[in-house]
Parts: sequence; C-alpha cells; structure tokens
Amino acid sequence: MEAENAGVNPRHIGGTLVIQPLPGIGDAIWLLPHLKSIAAQTKEKTVTLLTKKRSLADSLFQQMDCVRDVLWLDDERDRGIFGGFRLGAALKPYGFETVWILHASARYGLATWRAGIGERIGYGIGWQDAFLTSQHSLSRQARKFTAIEKANQLLLNHSVPKLESMPNLPVPEAMREENMRRFADLPRPWISFVIGASEPFKQWGAENFGALADRLHRETGGSIFLIGGSGESDLADRLHTRFGRPNWMVPMVTQPILETAAVIAVTDIAVGNDTGALNLAAATGIRSVGLFGGSPPMMEDTRIDAIMPFGELSYGTDRMADISPDRVADRIVSTLAAD
Repeated sequence: MEAENAGVNPRHIGGTLVIQPLPGIGDAIWLLPHLKSIAAQTKEKTVTLLTKKRSLADSLFQQMDCVRDVLWLDDERDRGIFGGFRLGAALKPYGFETVWILHASARYGLATWRAGIGERIGYGIGWQDAFLTSQHSLSRQARKFTAIEKANQLLLNHSVPKLESMPNLPVPEAMREENMRRFADLPRPWISFVIGASEPFKQWGAENFGALADRLHRETGGSIFLIGGSGESDLADRLHTRFGRPNWMVPMVTQPILETAAVIAVTDIAVGNDTGALNLAAATGIRSVGLFGGSPPMMEDTRIDAIMPFGELSYGTDRMADISPDRVADRIVSTLAAD
C-alpha cells in the first residue's frame, strides 16, 4: 500500500478497513453497494478501502463520503508465502479496529491478524477462517458463488442491510452541467459506445462498431461518444477516420475515470463490450445495452440490457462475432423510441 498516494497519516486513521482485491473497474462498481452498507453500520459512517490500482477506486469514489481513504495493495510485496506477513506489517501502523475481507484468500486473514486488527470479518472459506474473529463465515459451498453472491451472503450473515440492490455512482452536478454546455451543439440522441475490453474475447471490434455507428447515425441523426481508456486510442481513431472525422462522433479516450463517467451520464443510452465502463454507465443511471459474447453476465442489473449469442455461452469462448450490428441497432432504436 502507498499511504503517500492516498494522502493518509497512518497514526490517525483507525476505524474500519475493507479489503477488496479484485482488480477491475467493474469489480469496484459491483461491490459498491456492499461498501456503502458496511460504512453505514460503522460509528464513523465511513471506511478505508484497500484495493488494487487497476480499480481506479481513488478516482471513482472521490465524491463518496462513505470512503474516507483508498490504500493500494502491492502485488510484489503481498504475493508468495510471506506476503501475508509483509502486508500485515504494512497495515499495523494504521491502527484499524475492524476489517471486512471481501475475498476468500487466507493471505488477507493472516495479514489482518498480523496487523493486530481486533475484529476480523471475512468469507472464512478454507484456511482464512482460522484468522477471523467472526463466527458467521460462509459455507464451503460458497466457493462456487460469484463475487457478488459471496459479498451478499456475508452481509446477510452479519445482519447488515444491503442499502442498494444495484450500484449507484454519484457524478458531481457541476461536471454534468459542464458537459451539457460543452456538447450542446451536437445533435441528439447522444449515444455512448463503450469500445474497450479487458480481454480479446470480449471485444466486438472496429467493423461491428463501425456498422452500428453507420446505421444509428443514419436512422437517428444522433451523436456518438467513443468511450474507453488510452489503450483504445487506436480503435477510436480508426472509427473516427472511417467516417471522415465528423463532429457527430467524439472520441473520449484520454479523460480521467470520473470525467468519463460524467460524459456517459449526460448521454441518452450506452452500448458496448462487457467491461468496467459498461458497469460504470449503468451505475450513473444510464440505460445500457451490453454485448456479452465472451462471458455470461455476472450480475443482474436491470439498467443493462444484455445481448448474447443464441445458444450456450461460457466464459472465455469468443462468440462476439455472433452478435450482429443490426440486432444491436434494433434494440437501441426501439429503446430510444420507447421514451
């Protein structure tokens, strides 16, 4: 963990720590309701989050009172047989009184015991249970649960009400208003294209996104925002160039994550790959069409309308090509028309 990056003084922190080591933006968003629920039952109504840098949790949650500080896990230091001892030594100066471990690894149980945290709550599946103080661990059958199902059961076992059924991420109103002014001259509807993908088998590709953009612009006359990270710069450029770099197509692939959320939040609908930005779109309250050709949906978010290939779908099998642009366009056009 890097206290300097989190702006934290270890001598004064205390309170409740939540360990959530799943690395993605989507992981951070999926477990946001659990984070809020745990914080609500603490005396301070806030927690410190220990997670991985790839989650961008420090930027994502900067407007949330329930997250006081974000600390980073260090893969180099925390891995291996002695990783739990090293992490525990790093945590000890922070003086945490309670920890919730949203992961089944025994390493985090060992680390929090080594750090001297008095109340240790976690899944307790397998060897982790030996380091916990809670008597409400999950059963061994919970190994098969998804990350969300495990966290749901942990809250239930400890009689902690889950405050939200789906994640809601606050976006500052000033940022929304700025984007409304910034893009005021662009024709509506505004459609977010989530073009990034965490794995190749989840990527729909330039040809499909291009065909979708062509039909949507012809039929709706609207504008398209290309949403992604710096790794999608080339894909965004290919799509933009395909149409002669028109004003109605806006690449948005270099903004900080909260600014990206603020752009998505003013659009009328989002469509894209199964990735963190799709979950981000839904968490801002935007209706979203998700393209699930490489894995089935992991959570039931009524704001995400999942389009999958016909037939059986398993994780890691690339069937993105089985989702046709016309099928996706039909869904988007009908959704927009229903307003």
